[in-house]
Amino acid sequence: MLRLMTWLSLRLGRGASRVVLYAIAAYFLAFAPTARRMSRDYLRRVLQLPAPAAVGWRHLFRHFLCFASVIHDRIYLLNGRFELFDIRVHNQDLIDKVVADGQGVFLLGAHLGSFEVLRAIGRQQPGLRVAMAMYEENARKINAALGAINPKAQQDIVALGHIDSMIQVHELLGQGTVVGMLGDRSLGQDDTRAFDFLGDPAERTRLVLE
Repeated sequence: MLRLMTWLSLRLGRGASRVVLYAIAAYFLAFAPTARRMSRDYLRRVLQLPAPAAVGWRHLFRHFLCFASVIHDRIYLLNGRFELFDIRVHNQDLIDKVVADGQGVFLLGAHLGSFEVLRAIGRQQPGLRVAMAMYEENARKINAALGAINPKAQQDIVALGHIDSMIQVHELLGQGTVVGMLGDRSLGQDDTRAFDFLGDPAERTRLVLE
């Protein structure tokens, strides 16, 4: 399906191929009960509604359509169609200075934004290398998706949870690489702390950098 969507998107253009996204969102709305349940619970919290039943079909459809749109944008980002996007970098001089000195940069993400945009910026700057640190199962799925969207768009991935994972990250930083990682990931026995998030306690990994 990703290969088909990629083919349609690159040939029809971003605007015309977005029509297909409405069909995809409608499919999940009709035939994905688990996704509906999780979406309804999330939107109830975000919209501060009294109960999941107060979340209407329109809310769910827009939620699925938003998610589909993000995946759709990745097709163009991974195929070098950067002219379709208005990408603005703030405080880039902070990173440029460190990289110019031959040092690496460690970026901690919070599921806001897109690593594809970060890689797009990296590909536009000759000599800038971008790598991602993620857990192995996620890395396997991401690589499979990337292969379907653009087999040439391979990325540097460090699989976390192995005895040499941090050694690999350290070596990349020593080579002047920009290494990104999401901060809401943990392995089974990682040290965590509970914080209030959308009305319920959620565990957050305590990340210690030395």
